[in-house]
Order: sequence, then structure tokens, then C-alpha cells
Amino acid sequence: MQSVKSIDSLLWVKIKLGDLNAFNELYDRYIDQLYEFGIQHTSDKDYVMDCIHDLFLDIYKYRKKLSNADNVKFYLFKSLKRKINRKYKSKIKLYDFDDKQDEIKSSYASAEESIIQTEKSTEINTKLSCALQSLSSKQRKGISLKFDEKKSYEEIAAILGISIESVRTLIYRAVKKLRSEIEMK
Repeated sequence: MQSVKSIDSLLWVKIKLGDLNAFNELYDRYIDQLYEFGIQHTSDKDYVMDCIHDLFLDIYKYRKKLSNADNVKFYLFKSLKRKINRKYKSKIKLYDFDDKQDEIKSSYASAEESIIQTEKSTEINTKLSCALQSLSSKQRKGISLKFDEKKSYEEIAAILGISIESVRTLIYRAVKKLRSEIEMK
């Protein structure tokens, strides 16, 4: 009987060669354990699932560049923890920035700053509007349900008639496309 490490190593090699079945098998083997591990670091269940999906999307996307992993399970858990922490830290930085920006506005508000802020907002809204047009109608609907109507992944899945995993992937890809579209403009 093969050990868990050797099965994982074999799956890893197959993933590096582009085997989608091996990728799916590795995902199925560890999704529950990764989820349990993730919610030990944050109570935001949707956030944990987003990080797990980001991790697996990165693995598949960069599969040709992956190094050999002696312990695939350790690699997955360490990578997930890093993703959770990195995203959490970036959320804190954005929050801190917003707080400081509010303080600056209240202390040094002027007509010129107000005009500049309005122009920036208009520019951002224009870029976002153009970028939204590049999305498929299903992606636009998913983004609208998630961010405008504040629906959960489960609710969006029911509305769109697709699985929760498909909703997560749909939202992830839409947001990624929006970011790249906005950065290009």
C-alpha cells in the first residue's frame, strides 16, 4: 500500500504535467482539512474558501513552474496560511489608509482637494464602468449580487443555478479581470 506522501507526490508530478484529474483529486483530498485549518486562523468562512480557491487556482496556473514538493500536505497548509495572512494584512493596510485619509480630509479640507478627489472618483468610475463591460453577463450578474446586493455565495448559487464552487470561481475570475482591465487603462 502506498503512503499518503507518495500518493501526494505522484499527484503533484501529474499536476505539474497538466493532469486535471490529478489536480481535482488533490483538491478533493485536502479541501476539508484546509478549510478546518483556515477557520482556525479567521472566522470568516467565505474568506477562507476564497483563499483556498486562490491557492488551487495559483497551483494550476503556475503548475509548470512548481518545484518538487517533498511534503505536499505541508506545502498546501503553509501556502494557505500565507494567503490568509497576506490578504488579512492587506485588508488592515487598506483600512488604516482609509482612516488616515479621512483624518486628512477633515483636517485639511479645501476646495482644491475636493475638486481633485471628485476628478479621481470620476476617473475611477469611468474605468470601472468600461471594465465591467468587458465581463460576461453572468460575471456582471455575479459581481452585482455579491458586491451591490451583498448576497452570500450560497444565495448567488441558487439565483444563478450553479454550484457554490462555480460561483466562487466566477466571482474570482471576474474580479481578477476587472483588476487587469483597470490597471491596463
